[in-house]
Amino acid sequence: MKKQSSKKLGDLLKDYLSDIGRSQGILGARVVRIWDETMEENVVKATSSRFFKDGILYVNISSSILRTILSRRKNSIIYLLNQKLGGAFVKSLVIR
Repeated sequence: MKKQSSKKLGDLLKDYLSDIGRSQGILGARVVRIWDETMEENVVKATSSRFFKDGILYVNISSSILRTILSRRKNSIIYLLNQKLGGAFVKSLVIR
């Protein structure tokens, strides 16, 4: 009997999800959840919608003042999100 190398369950799950093409959807849900956990309460309340596609996080903010503030902090927000995600998944942030 040939001995096979062992893999972590998390790695197997990632491989499986990649094979079936759903990893992007799960990653998108994680990015949105991290946005809600990371941003201040007033920003989360002003966020009307958000979605993640092809490395870009799209966020709709109802307050023009918050939109301006967040636009100036885009790079630091992307860095913070990626740090919490454990990789460079968010390439760009679009604030509308």
